[in-house]
Amino acid sequence: MDKIRPIARLAEALEIPPEVWAGVPRVEMVGQLQLRVENHRGLEYYQPHRLVLRTPDGRVVVHGQDLVIAWMDQRAVLVTGQVRSVEFGGASRD
Repeated sequence: MDKIRPIARLAEALEIPPEVWAGVPRVEMVGQLQLRVENHRGLEYYQPHRLVLRTPDGRVVVHGQDLVIAWMDQRAVLVTGQVRSVEFGGASRD
């Protein structure tokens, strides 16, 4: 934990966003119509009612209706449809 504090202070001084230096996902929502997740590690599961993305610290699970992957690249994914909930979890379960 002590090693993180100097890194956090340096990142703050350099105005580096936490998702960059900490390796955590950045999640942005536009109402319940759009969801963008940056810093993902790939798609684990997809159905129009449920989507699971791997992230550096676990998973992001999106529940909804008529979910569509509008676009996806190595850094980010944009999901459209009726987003009902977003969950953050630990390591993937098979």
